[in-house]
Amino acid sequence: MKKLIFIFVLLIFSFSYAYQFYGIPYLQQVNDFSLINQDGKKIKFSDFKGKYLLVFFGYTYCPDVCPTSMLRISDVLDELGDYKKYVKVLFISVDPERDTPKALKKFISFYDKTGKYIVGLTGKPEDIKKVAKQFRAFYQKVPVKNKEVGYLVDHSAYIYLVDPKGIIRMIYRPDNDDPKRIAEDIKQIIKMFGTGE
Repeated sequence: MKKLIFIFVLLIFSFSYAYQFYGIPYLQQVNDFSLINQDGKKIKFSDFKGKYLLVFFGYTYCPDVCPTSMLRISDVLDELGDYKKYVKVLFISVDPERDTPKALKKFISFYDKTGKYIVGLTGKPEDIKKVAKQFRAFYQKVPVKNKEVGYLVDHSAYIYLVDPKGIIRMIYRPDNDDPKRIAEDIKQIIKMFGTGE
């Protein structure tokens, strides 16, 4: 694994003479998993092989971070132009108790009116926990005084770029979420590694 990381970093640095990547280079294989999509169907991660993926962990009741991040991701898709057809977005809920497929469908429709590019995923709490662990994504419930709300969920807000083979290639922090620059990274990585088709 260390050898693979070294080779990837070497590729990135050699390529960087012509292009400076905006995201943080990363290299980690994501093992297959199953969750439930916004249509109530069981979906495997491997079903998306052949596509580049932008993965974000969030929840539909999120008051600020998630709507902002999803708007950014939606803008990234718009910035991709002809490259958009090679990309899918996975919005993975960290609040499976409230995020039913119906709630997810309504939420993601604000950011993808066509329903072609963004997939909402939920599941059993233990399944979500296993998936989040693979991405090293953090989340935890935070009780609030408002009884109607009940609780919020503190969570990391990274955007992960995964290649068609299921390998995380780039990570984008909340402070480097410029849609144009993320889209340019994706275009460059597609040029480096191919379309996956």
